[in-house]
Amino acid sequence: MIIFNNVTKKYGDNVGLIDASVHIKSGDFVFLVGPSGAGKTTFIRLILKEIDPDSGRIILAGKDITKIGRREIPAIRQKIGMVFQDFRLLEKKTVYENVAFAMEVLHKSKREIRERVPYVLDLVDIKDKANRYPAELSAGEQQRVGIARALVNKPRVLICDEPTGNLDPITAMDIMALLEQINIRGTTVLMVTHAKDIVDKMNKRVVAIDQGHIVRDEEGSYGYKQQGTEDDLYVPGFTSFTDDPIKARTMQLDPELTESIRGKTISMDPPTGDELYSILDEYLDGGDDSYE
Repeated sequence: MIIFNNVTKKYGDNVGLIDASVHIKSGDFVFLVGPSGAGKTTFIRLILKEIDPDSGRIILAGKDITKIGRREIPAIRQKIGMVFQDFRLLEKKTVYENVAFAMEVLHKSKREIRERVPYVLDLVDIKDKANRYPAELSAGEQQRVGIARALVNKPRVLICDEPTGNLDPITAMDIMALLEQINIRGTTVLMVTHAKDIVDKMNKRVVAIDQGHIVRDEEGSYGYKQQGTEDDLYVPGFTSFTDDPIKARTMQLDPELTESIRGKTISMDPPTGDELYSILDEYLDGGDDSYE
């Protein structure tokens, strides 16, 4: 469904993505995680054809979108539905009108709109709010409208950019249950998030980006995984320490290892409190890196 093949994108001296290769199959549910500035937004903008890569290929639904002209971009974007953190609803339109508008801009017939909109509103369990305005809805209800709008044109891929960021924990999990049901029905879901608790509970595929590099691609948690009596702690920008002589707790950093296996895993007995932060500061060299 989505293939990045050795994709690089830079903004002058700033890194977007570096030699990124990812294959997201049709029907996958993928979390895209990483610190601020890691390259997640670049990844999404490349899929939407808002920017072009400096090198590499991007395949969307079997088509190489790095080679298409500007006139073909609208057709490509019709294959993608977008869900946003801030909902982005039209305040002066009702729920029904907000969802219908997404079809109207594509010049769908009135008959298609009358048939499709109620169906999608029912799918996201908000059909009874069809005549309400966004200001009359809870945050969770507004996000359901946003999801309905993203789904109404039958996209192949649903991209969710921090869709639970403005929601309380219970409502957030309700939205995640809805997204999972949408995925089960066949829609590929790619979700950008910093919500570690949600990623851990969902136990889906996680693609982690750090400083433009794909540093992790596997099913499981956001970054913590129990292994016997030790924890594996994923911290963006860190180096992998797995052998006893160079465990992180010994503070014996081999400079030759920092670049070759950067962004992997630290193996240590779980530190606590000030001890944890002193370890983090040591390996981050006092930098401004973000870590969770």
